[in-house]
Amino acid sequence: MKSNRLLLLAGLVLGTSALHAHRVWILPSMTVLSGTDQWVSFEAAVSNNLFFPNHRPVPIEAIEVRGPDGAPVAVQNAVGGQVRSSFELQLKTQGTYAISLKPGIVRRPTSPGDPTLFGSYEKDGKTERWRGTPESLVAEGMAKKQGFKLRESGGRHVVTFVTCGKPSDTVLKASGKGIEIEYLTHPNDLFVGEAARFRLLLDGKPAANAEVTVVRGDDRYRDEAGDVNLRTDKAGIVQIKWPQAGRYWLEANATTAGTLHGVPSEKSFTYIATFEVLPD
Repeated sequence: MKSNRLLLLAGLVLGTSALHAHRVWILPSMTVLSGTDQWVSFEAAVSNNLFFPNHRPVPIEAIEVRGPDGAPVAVQNAVGGQVRSSFELQLKTQGTYAISLKPGIVRRPTSPGDPTLFGSYEKDGKTERWRGTPESLVAEGMAKKQGFKLRESGGRHVVTFVTCGKPSDTVLKASGKGIEIEYLTHPNDLFVGEAARFRLLLDGKPAANAEVTVVRGDDRYRDEAGDVNLRTDKAGIVQIKWPQAGRYWLEANATTAGTLHGVPSEKSFTYIATFEVLPD
């Protein structure tokens, strides 16, 4: 069966895409372990294929880890390469660890005057694109352009989870700020044929009708990447019945409406997670 028929989700299925955009990810060697004094290795990169480092690394300094009690945990044996970063984590405490990227560090630094806003407007019956800064937005009088639409980035969260022993939920609790997932199913308790339920939140509230993309890894060896594009339901929930074992990449996008210097804007938020689905 093709992968675009194998993911059963609550929400509207929009179809598949074969586009190989640059995708950021953190990939653990294992996500579920038992015993004591266990170690897990990780790769972190931005790549065209999942999970093949072929574009650029995620900086080591961008990585942060929280242990089962929510306290910071240091990474070990870290190496920053040309196309990927790698590091190891010693699981000294039983429970679930969250490994994520610090906000704003993954993107390349911008210089003063670099475009930070994106928009579009109508001119002579055609759509014109605009890029600029908050200062140029005002200086160029973009608010007066016909049909001008402004887009802002509200932030991005990139994460994966590893559990040693019994799963815990301290690092899964939502803060009520930005884009988050409420894990109705534990992210390290995913099995083939069993439905997983995730609720997408934006500032603590359910993000209804938000876009969600799920892709199984190793897309390099498939004719099509097999992206499955979906939307959350009215309660912000997406349900996934995993078709086969393997490593999956999820991206969820939600937007809010607002204004910037008197210009109507749409602020977008992105949540990215890597999961391991085990055989039944």
